[in-house]
Amino acid sequence: MKPIEKLESWSDQYQSGWMDALRVILGLLLIIKGFMFIADTTLLVRVLNDLFGITDGIILAHIIATLHLLTGFLIAIGLATRVSCLIDIPLLLVAILFVNSNLGNTGIGELIFSVAVLLLLILFFVMGSGKGSAYYYLVNSKRSRLTDESKADYKGGSVAAPLDKEANIIQ
Repeated sequence: MKPIEKLESWSDQYQSGWMDALRVILGLLLIIKGFMFIADTTLLVRVLNDLFGITDGIILAHIIATLHLLTGFLIAIGLATRVSCLIDIPLLLVAILFVNSNLGNTGIGELIFSVAVLLLLILFFVMGSGKGSAYYYLVNSKRSRLTDESKADYKGGSVAAPLDKEANIIQ
C-alpha cells in the first residue's frame, strides 16, 4: 500500500461530518478573502511594494487573489484539496511572517485569522477532503461502476454523461 493510500485510509476512518462542514467554511473564507483582495488591490500592492520592493505588484496581487478564489472553491467542493492546501500554505506563511507581523497591535485580528486559516490548511492537507467531498463521490462512483454486477447490459456512459459512449470505464 502506497503512503498516500495509507493516509487516505486513515483519514477516512477518523473524519466525520463536522470536518466536511469545516472544510467548506475554510473554502468559503478563502473565496471571501480572494474577493477582498480584488476589491482593494491597492492595499495588497502597497504591502508588496513596502515589504518586498515590488514596484509593479498589480499582476502579483491579481495572481494571489485568483489563487485564493480557485483554491477556496476547490477546497469547498472537496476536489484536489491537498494540492489546493499545498498552494495556499506558502501564501499564508508569507502573510503571517511578513505582512501580519509588521502590522503591530492594529492587525492582531488579521494575524489570528491568518494563523487559524493556516492551521486549517495544514489539517486538510494531512486529512484530505473527506467523505462529503466531490473527490470521494467520484472515486466511489467509479468503484461502484467497476464492480457493478450488471456489466453484461452496460451500454456505456456515466452518471454525469449517461449517453456518452466514450465515458465507458468498465473494461
